[in-house]
Amino acid sequence: MKAITVMSYEHFIGGLIAGIISAVFSLKGILPITNSVLGVIISLIIVYLLGKHAENKFGREEISLGTGVMNGVVPYYFIWMVVWILLLNYLPVFIPGVVL
Repeated sequence: MKAITVMSYEHFIGGLIAGIISAVFSLKGILPITNSVLGVIISLIIVYLLGKHAENKFGREEISLGTGVMNGVVPYYFIWMVVWILLLNYLPVFIPGVVL
């Protein structure tokens, strides 16, 4: 049970970081390059690496496929999308030089 909780928290933090990275690559004026697809690819790489890390740390027996999806991928995806959408909607309001 401890492994599942730790894995969920790791994916939660990873989703937060991925949302910030995706928003930075989606908004014009923050980086010299602007490409939403690049932000999505980086975020998918992050979730893959988090899954491999959890599998190596806790073992494949404790982290099954269903547990990995429901306690890893689902929280990651939810937090990633919420942070990305909030930053896309509210960052241009607070930073005048940033546009979509």
